[in-house]
Amino acid sequence: MIPGTKYDPAVGVWGLNVVTVLTRPGGLRVMYRRRARSEVGRDQRVSRAEAMKFFQEVLGVKIIK
Repeated sequence: MIPGTKYDPAVGVWGLNVVTVLTRPGGLRVMYRRRARSEVGRDQRVSRAEAMKFFQEVLGVKIIK
């Protein structure tokens, strides 16, 4: 359920796949910069549980498994 979207019975059910990449500020810059590249540390990675919590609390999305 995405807030702000409306179901139109004339169109029917289409289906929607959403892919997102969540990072902490400055997290992936280290991996993609040209000079002095290195790996992203564990503290900068976002876990699946943290991502789901973010979507539920901040965006108001209902997650169905």
